Amino acid sequence: MSTSLALYGGKPAVSHPPTYSWPPITESDIALVTQLLQRKELSYYGREGEVQELEDAFKSYFNVRYTLAMSSGTAALHSAFFGLGLGPGDEVLAPTFTFLSTVMPIFVVNALPILVDAETDTGNIDPVDIERRITSGTKALVITHMQGHACHMPAIMDLVRKYRLRLIEDCSHAHGASCQGQLLGTFGDASVFSLQGSKLVAAGQGGILLTNDQEIYERATLLGHFKVRAMEEVTSEKYRRFSGTGYGLNYRMHPLAAGLAKEQFKRLDTYLKGRNDNLLYLSSRLKGIPGITPPVVRDYVTRHAWFTYRPFFQPDELGGLSLQTYLKALQAEGVPIQKAASQPLHVEPLFQVEDDHSYTYGRTTPGISTPARQRYQQGDFPQAEQYARSTCTLPPFTEPMPQVMDQFAEAFSKVAEQAHRLQEREKT
Repeated sequence: MSTSLALYGGKPAVSHPPTYSWPPITESDIALVTQLLQRKELSYYGREGEVQELEDAFKSYFNVRYTLAMSSGTAALHSAFFGLGLGPGDEVLAPTFTFLSTVMPIFVVNALPILVDAETDTGNIDPVDIERRITSGTKALVITHMQGHACHMPAIMDLVRKYRLRLIEDCSHAHGASCQGQLLGTFGDASVFSLQGSKLVAAGQGGILLTNDQEIYERATLLGHFKVRAMEEVTSEKYRRFSGTGYGLNYRMHPLAAGLAKEQFKRLDTYLKGRNDNLLYLSSRLKGIPGITPPVVRDYVTRHAWFTYRPFFQPDELGGLSLQTYLKALQAEGVPIQKAASQPLHVEPLFQVEDDHSYTYGRTTPGISTPARQRYQQGDFPQAEQYARSTCTLPPFTEPMPQVMDQFAEAFSKVAEQAHRLQEREKT
């Protein structure tokens, strides 16, 4: 290993820094999309073609009764909340540390999101804080398996049963991941997978809802799949009469997106093996290197999906070295590490004001008592803030590259060994 940091003219530890590009596009992907274009197969009204094949693939993989492909993961989440019949006055517990799509559709069904703190080691929703925030108005819980690491499902399922809550799983980071041998997406009343372009199963844009509940499926179908699809699929006496109009939205998936997702889904297990081989090996190499701690993988995780790789920066082990300088030194060595950009939702303006004049929370509606929208401020969820503040991020490399993982580890070690030099430069 070179004794001089690359930041100061030394030889970088990573000889050929890898380029991360997702998703992998194969000749079969291109051929399928080309065929669809040539056939002018550009839209569907029923459960047919590439959408049917994609839904059937998910149905078989997850062993569920119903699957519904949609235009986005956000549309699928909206459909899940609507499918459960959530509405004004219903409190829905939700993680503060998640992507906004997990929570924002709760507003659209006029229910009330109640944010919950995160675990400091995984970033996932904290079961202890879930129980603290349950009230007589709590009807449902939505969880996100952040970065593809399973939430603490044994504890969460105990709470769901104890308080008779409906459960929605946001599995947008967690395609194919499992907890105690059970696939994520099969615990809740409904689950949702994003198929956006950065996801393990990528459609460019798209989403899919899974459920074993006929009513959830029929309501979700009526919300965004009116006419032919609804007429084919909605069979209950309660809802069939509405199939001609549905409930007014168009959430159908594009055939090109469905076809691409179907081809990507065939390779999911291969992708997962590649990420686990690389990133678990990298974690083993990072152990004991000052300044960095590998991501936690809890004992109940039987397969991790690794949406991203988020190690913890430990400045105290490097004499208080700043994160900015640390990242700059690693980047010069060829490590594609960045500061994790995602922040908890409670620090966003929408969650810190009482009324943005767009929603009716706290206003009087005849026959309906709606509680005031919750307001939050910095410091309300210290564990989520700590996780966001302390983690960095690397891409989840999928192709086999043990030599590169070794060189990454060498770069971390090299920077740690010469942290004193970096500190001296910071002072000048």
